[in-house]
Amino acid sequence: MAEFSVASFNLHWGVDMRGHAFDVLGAVQTIDADVVVLPESWRPGDRPAVIDELASVTGATLHDVAFISDRNPAKPRRLQVGGGPAGTCGLAVLSRLPVLGATTVPLPTAPGDVIEQRQAIILEVEVGGSAVAIAGIHASHRLWGSLPQLRTLDRALARRSVPSVIAGDFNMWGPPIAATLRNRRRAVRGRTWPAWRPHSQIDHIWIEDRFDVIDTAIGPNVGSDHRSVRATLQVR
Repeated sequence: MAEFSVASFNLHWGVDMRGHAFDVLGAVQTIDADVVVLPESWRPGDRPAVIDELASVTGATLHDVAFISDRNPAKPRRLQVGGGPAGTCGLAVLSRLPVLGATTVPLPTAPGDVIEQRQAIILEVEVGGSAVAIAGIHASHRLWGSLPQLRTLDRALARRSVPSVIAGDFNMWGPPIAATLRNRRRAVRGRTWPAWRPHSQIDHIWIEDRFDVIDTAIGPNVGSDHRSVRATLQVR
């Protein structure tokens, strides 16, 4: 039975609450997961993105999708973007496992969301000679806006014949998610937000019954407003 690790870490555009850059490269390397979902990945318009450096340093395959411009007022306060070409912020997924296929899934728009069109990323990766689907998501922060998005992604995964995982920033607590993703269970439990004094878990890894959980971890406060979640899973 093959084991692999999955993690999610909201990068908060790569800056702390004062707008100062933190060590994203070191933080993600310390998480050390085979597949890592990175919501709020910033791709500046005037210099290389840290997610590209991560892919190069770790030998991982990168898939990312842009959500908003870095000129959007929803960016973190005090973030300096410069006067050059506009950049973007979105969702990234890095995989050290062989990627068999990749696709994006458009998600329903939550009323009042600053992002007009969110998308999830599904990677089919090879684990011990078999395919596993890992979906990354950054769901809406609008109250209850995330649940229809999670339901849409879950249905897209159900149409595949392979075991699947959903990981990312769900912007929602466990009990409402459990009522929505009835065929899944929470792999990791622990408070993730806000990172400096967490009181809620809104960053998750939800799995089907075709997986066993070997170990889990909640990361430390390293600069983002979120803590990371990580799970080592085994395919039954």
